[in-house]
Amino acid sequence: MVTNNASRRPRRWGWLTAVAVVAGTAALASGATAQESAVEDVPPYTNPRLAEQDLAWSEENLEAAKRRLAQRTQEFDLLVSEASDLVGLEQSLVNDVIEARNRAAEFLVVSYMTGRFGALTAELLALEHLIDALYLQNLVAARATAIADAYSDYDRLLAEAGDRLLFVLDRIEVVHRDIQLAHRDIPLLEERLAEARWVASVAGIHGEAEAELARRGRRDPTPAQWEALRQCEASGNYLVNTGNGYYGAYQFDQPTWESVGGTGRPHWAEPVVQDARARLLYARRGWQPWPICGRHLR
Repeated sequence: MVTNNASRRPRRWGWLTAVAVVAGTAALASGATAQESAVEDVPPYTNPRLAEQDLAWSEENLEAAKRRLAQRTQEFDLLVSEASDLVGLEQSLVNDVIEARNRAAEFLVVSYMTGRFGALTAELLALEHLIDALYLQNLVAARATAIADAYSDYDRLLAEAGDRLLFVLDRIEVVHRDIQLAHRDIPLLEERLAEARWVASVAGIHGEAEAELARRGRRDPTPAQWEALRQCEASGNYLVNTGNGYYGAYQFDQPTWESVGGTGRPHWAEPVVQDARARLLYARRGWQPWPICGRHLR
């Protein structure tokens, strides 16, 4: 298995330990437990199974975060609409209560100034039949009771509407905070997914190499042997361009590099990619691609 020291490891992996504890993804905790073994100091570049698990976990977490954002956004819109309606309802109730109070006050004032039967006393005295007078007297009393009942109902509804509005406003604050966290976390999760895909692609090269080694019955060189090869070929320098058509720590020429799936110049590839493609080349052709330094792989 090829390994590299910390200075040669791609820097892109360094921030992943922070992403592992991203706030606002508590709903995803069940997936995190299964994935803890795959988030280590050294990514699973050479382990296709762990790399695929990590990739699946990253895809699941990103999709879950996006679903949560969509749900919270929808809930936020509904809550804002309800709050707006409640504010309008409260204003309407306030206006009705004020009107009911004014009507009751006017009735009481008129009753005090004109006598027992209130504003209708003159009309009552002019009636020819006592039964009609009693009817209108009951009508006045019923009017006062209706006003009092209406005031009581409005007061109750106003209190209920106020409690609901307070709840909705509190919920809006919570949901808005969740939305802010999602907008912060989703880009990090997207980066995490891109990294997981890249690691899986490198692990895929190692998976192909392992299958080829098994098919041809070749022994896998040790890390020390690979290190000796790199030192012999390029003094361990992954960035070297000798100017004679050979590149990188393993001194690939361009056709050989492309034969194992490489793109661009070999020395442009990150160290773990050069390691993986060198291992695949060895799995196919043994030590022969390195006529002199290949002795370290025997």
